[in-house]
Amino acid sequence: MYCQTCGNKLSQALSYCNHCGADLRIVKNQSEPQSIGTSIDTTMWVMVGMTITLLGMALGAMVLINDGTIDAGLGRAFVFLSLLAFVVVDGVLIWRLVNLHKLSKEKRSAESSKNSDPAELNKAQTRALRDPGEPVPTVTEQTTRNLEPSYREK
Repeated sequence: MYCQTCGNKLSQALSYCNHCGADLRIVKNQSEPQSIGTSIDTTMWVMVGMTITLLGMALGAMVLINDGTIDAGLGRAFVFLSLLAFVVVDGVLIWRLVNLHKLSKEKRSAESSKNSDPAELNKAQTRALRDPGEPVPTVTEQTTRNLEPSYREK
């Protein structure tokens, strides 16, 4: 994390910068991401609004061309640019929705693995333990060389 005021690198998340003393709590609250569900809902409403606006502009230009209010060449160019903007904007918003959907799947899978059932964890740990009836090998059985007795001469 870096201080937004002086650019000093911070070793941990702090309330104030060690270098310049800037209040970092305001930055934390602004940089907290929205929940993924809210982001998806907002993106959907932006998509609906932009679709209605851009298609309405194209339709309005076609009506004005039909009435003879505006030049046909200018009207066609406006309709073409409106439809092109519609395709580009909706493409970007669909891309954003796909990324948000992937992020929500990753978040759900991380939460499910973090909040897994304790009984399942106990079963896995129990299987890893030895049967109490099995003899436990000693340290000397694990060695790779045989120790020979040494005799001292007196």
